Amino acid sequence: MLLSEFIEKLKLAHDVPNYYNNHFPKNLGYYDGQRFSFDCWNLIKAVLSGWTDNRTVGYYVHTNELVTGDIDGYTMLKKCSGRSKDFSKLKQVGTYLYIYKSPHAGVYIGDFEIDGYWFNVVECTGAWDSKVQYTYVDEKGGRYLYKGGSKSPYSWEEYGLLPWVEYDEKPTPIPEPEPITNVAFGVDVSRWQKGFNLGNALSEGFTYSIIKAGGADSGYYKDPSFENFYAQAKALGMKIGAYYYGNAFSTEDALQEANYFISYLKDKQITHVYYDVEGRMLNQGYTHLTDIINVFCQTMINNGYACGIYTSESHFNSRFDDAKLIMFPHWVARYSKTPPKLNSIALVEIWQYGGSVNYVRDPKIKGTTVDQDQINIQWVDEPKLTAQPVEVAIIDKKNVDQLANEVLAGEWGNGIVRKAKLTLAGYDYYTVQQRVNELVEERSAKGKKYVVVKGDTLSGIGRRFSVNWRKIAEDNGIEKPYVIQIGQYLQINK
Repeated sequence: MLLSEFIEKLKLAHDVPNYYNNHFPKNLGYYDGQRFSFDCWNLIKAVLSGWTDNRTVGYYVHTNELVTGDIDGYTMLKKCSGRSKDFSKLKQVGTYLYIYKSPHAGVYIGDFEIDGYWFNVVECTGAWDSKVQYTYVDEKGGRYLYKGGSKSPYSWEEYGLLPWVEYDEKPTPIPEPEPITNVAFGVDVSRWQKGFNLGNALSEGFTYSIIKAGGADSGYYKDPSFENFYAQAKALGMKIGAYYYGNAFSTEDALQEANYFISYLKDKQITHVYYDVEGRMLNQGYTHLTDIINVFCQTMINNGYACGIYTSESHFNSRFDDAKLIMFPHWVARYSKTPPKLNSIALVEIWQYGGSVNYVRDPKIKGTTVDQDQINIQWVDEPKLTAQPVEVAIIDKKNVDQLANEVLAGEWGNGIVRKAKLTLAGYDYYTVQQRVNELVEERSAKGKKYVVVKGDTLSGIGRRFSVNWRKIAEDNGIEKPYVIQIGQYLQINK
């Protein structure tokens, strides 16, 4: 395997939702419908054998497919060349690291910084958040825990080069970016740039400003610099947007966050807003997070704001179902010379190309490090949208039921896409949506939703609700009755 492909897939494994489970076969890239499952050296073996982000339920890399053979971590180390215990000489990206005491394994991928923390190793362990994560190794082999935690008592003891990796691969030259025309540039600012003069950004050609209005990562709060930056941008005649740092773990949380955001925007001449999806809220189910984002953005739209989503390229491609969110503007972070690419083929309306790391231009503006953006879609100045129903011809009950059932079958899309399609087809969106809501309530009344908790089994859940466990499995499409996951939603029908 080429070194570049090896590193890319290790980073992909870090970005996909993962549940640590050391029971074969789940530790070989098993996908249960919500998350993958790896353990430390089986992560490395699966990646070397061609693991991809295959979200087919029940998929895993079979031991017959392993180019390494079905070997343990120490046997992998013995096959390595250039083995050494001198970590001051650890320089080669892709190096295999090993601990005898635990035992445990990881891969050195080179120094990089995220949110003020330094990382250089990919590993998988059940100890920290049950996930594949980045950690840090120092020149003595010291192993520093996930997200800047204290030093582990189990430090790396030996390393070497894996025989299945082509370490001599010549790096592919990064192509120079094509000339960009008909775009604008902006900065996004928050309390971390307190005291920064937006006039300095304007003087260097940044005509847009996207200001943090608030967030929920430390309780619900309004950013203390929001009012100041808004006043500056307005006085300078800059295009103004706002964003909210999310921390929702339910659709109810998302609705609450949207309402706080709306309260901060009151009386402001801002129509373009964004939901910042990063941090702790990424550590939840793929479909569940998709629903949370949809509720937040749709709530903002229903209240007259053009709402989009902000997160990194890798998160757009792995943490939620972006194909169901393409109707919302996409503001994508990728610190590179080349623009981001999204698997959903959604249009990148804003590209955040640099922050403290910036390959396009100087990260500082008049001495202050500021996040910088390329605006690919020009914002149109327009009054705040209204959420009033559109007056159209009333359609009869039969047609409403037909349309509502088509909506529930996915034939009319979601959110503003559904609204646009129904309206353009001559139907009253609000009448149809009301009937959709009624049908959802009627169907919910016929059964119950249950969330799987630790220790649950289908037979135990069946006894609790006096329902045969086979019926629960059938109603929820569960092919393997012994495979249910903590946090999974089950429909319980009598």
